Amino acid sequence: MKPINKGKAIAQCNADAGLMAEFEQSGKSFNYSKSVIYAPQRVPEEQITAYLSKIQRGGLIQPFGCMIAIEEPTFRIISYSENCLELLGLHLDREGKSKGLKSLIGMDARSLFMPASGASLGKAMASREISFLNPIWVYSRSTQKPFYAILHRIDVGTVIDLEPARLEDPALSFTGAVHSQKLAVRAVARLQSLPGGDIGLLCDTVVEDVQKLTGYDRVMVYKFHDDDHGEVVSEIRRSD
Repeated sequence: MKPINKGKAIAQCNADAGLMAEFEQSGKSFNYSKSVIYAPQRVPEEQITAYLSKIQRGGLIQPFGCMIAIEEPTFRIISYSENCLELLGLHLDREGKSKGLKSLIGMDARSLFMPASGASLGKAMASREISFLNPIWVYSRSTQKPFYAILHRIDVGTVIDLEPARLEDPALSFTGAVHSQKLAVRAVARLQSLPGGDIGLLCDTVVEDVQKLTGYDRVMVYKFHDDDHGEVVSEIRRSD
């Protein structure tokens, strides 16, 4: 297996960052087909920084959960997914009505949850590495329904992903969520500690960790070739 061509990867990043900057400025449709392996010119460093920051923030979320982005350390809401209103039992004003919220923007996110839950979020935010504390068990102030809150920091603040928790046995459910989160954090840390340039070792580690996380009988990394045929480059499976 050949090592990763770092020059090619940097050139691709240059090309992608240039396309994003052009798209942001023009407002036109994004044409990814213009992205080429070798960029015709070097993109300014500030555009590279903007590109690498923005690819961390998606524009869509899975509908079974919702998302709130907050400013540190004020907890002021700077963005939220549309389904937050429904999942957390919130109501915004419509034109001509006087009751309800105008917007979640600018609100203290802790006010959306029960006081104890808000305190738990505040304690987590005070930690240097919040990922090791995930998930945090919180209750909606409006509906008293429980949620798993998973926090991670981005360039503009902190994102709080909220997923409805099962009601059968909160303690057991939370224990399972904590265990899963710790497995995921451990897997990511293991991947990040691998030496650079060895794609074969990376693939072997990925299949091992995915099997541990999912419990699947067989996990493999499949490489596609230019003619759409492919090969299994790494695999782990049960003995049977």
